[in-house]
Amino acid sequence: MQEHEPLSEVQELAQELEKYRQIVETAGDAVVSVNQHHEVVYMNAAAERLFGYERGEVLGGDLAPLIPQEHRQAHRHYLERYLRTGQARLMGHSAELLAQRKDGTRLPISISFSQANLPDGPLFTAIMRDLSAERSLAQQVKQSQQLALVGQTVATVSHEIRTPLVLIGGFARQLGKEKDLSPQGRHKLELITQEVKRLEGLLSELNDLARPQRYAWQEVALPRVLERVRELMEPQLARDGLRLKLELAPGMPRVAADPDRLSQVLINLLQNAAQASQPGQEITLSLEAGPLGQALLTISDQGSGIAPQHLAQVFDPFFTTKQRGTGLGLPLARRIVEEHGGHLELESQASLGTRVRVSLPGLGLGGPASAPASAGG
Repeated sequence: MQEHEPLSEVQELAQELEKYRQIVETAGDAVVSVNQHHEVVYMNAAAERLFGYERGEVLGGDLAPLIPQEHRQAHRHYLERYLRTGQARLMGHSAELLAQRKDGTRLPISISFSQANLPDGPLFTAIMRDLSAERSLAQQVKQSQQLALVGQTVATVSHEIRTPLVLIGGFARQLGKEKDLSPQGRHKLELITQEVKRLEGLLSELNDLARPQRYAWQEVALPRVLERVRELMEPQLARDGLRLKLELAPGMPRVAADPDRLSQVLINLLQNAAQASQPGQEITLSLEAGPLGQALLTISDQGSGIAPQHLAQVFDPFFTTKQRGTGLGLPLARRIVEEHGGHLELESQASLGTRVRVSLPGLGLGGPASAPASAGG
């Protein structure tokens, strides 16, 4: 039997290096290394999955594509300052921040940094973990608790308020028909009628948010839904001096959905965009196919945007920055989208506008549990 020759030091070193390379390559956390020039020199398989890039698209290039646009310059300045002064706030520590995928979506990550000093210069490595699932679960728990509280409130408030509200509105309309009313008295009755109508709308929104929704599931062609929404909203937006731009990509998948409920979501989002916009500005409603066969709807405006300190609260029931808002439109819109098996996310910058993305699974990808696999029309 032939004996194996002993390994040389070079071979042993190569095997040792390959072992550690495999450990890093197969790690569940994303690993990305950059040199002192902000160039990516290493990216493992988990980083490819996290960011949606193949490493050949990133290696040797600048790190910028993996960083949200508004933070890119600050990140480069941070690295330059560290190289110049040796002072670091995050080196050796972990932090939570947003990363940016190839398709433009953002995701929360936990990130820690380390430095290795090599003969040809320092190497900076970031180890990242996707926090989306943890944040989503925490958000769902919070949302369920909030909706349960809303449901308890609605059960009491609707019963106690709706009947006297209807009586007040009815009496106000009757008095408004009196011929000998003064102009001042008639104006006050009109204000009463308007406020009663607003409160009745608030009660309806509360009921929609608190009670289980019923859906008329169909196989839906989304371009038809968007065309219908445009017909409904374009005159209203035009009266406010706003333009509505509709962008429809070809080859869109059909979805299992309730078209009326989806229209309700889009109308609500367009009304929000209009309230944040100024005359002469444009609102865009677009539809395109996602990389996994989803339908991606986007509503973008050029309006006032949302202050950073308010972004985390916009889906909380009753939270609103509008003078006469109810704070129920966005929570209800997100609930409808999620019950369609989809996802709604919002991005905004103060004074630069807001973008809301709605993704819905195409038929065959697995939509809402109660939706039919296919339906007529």
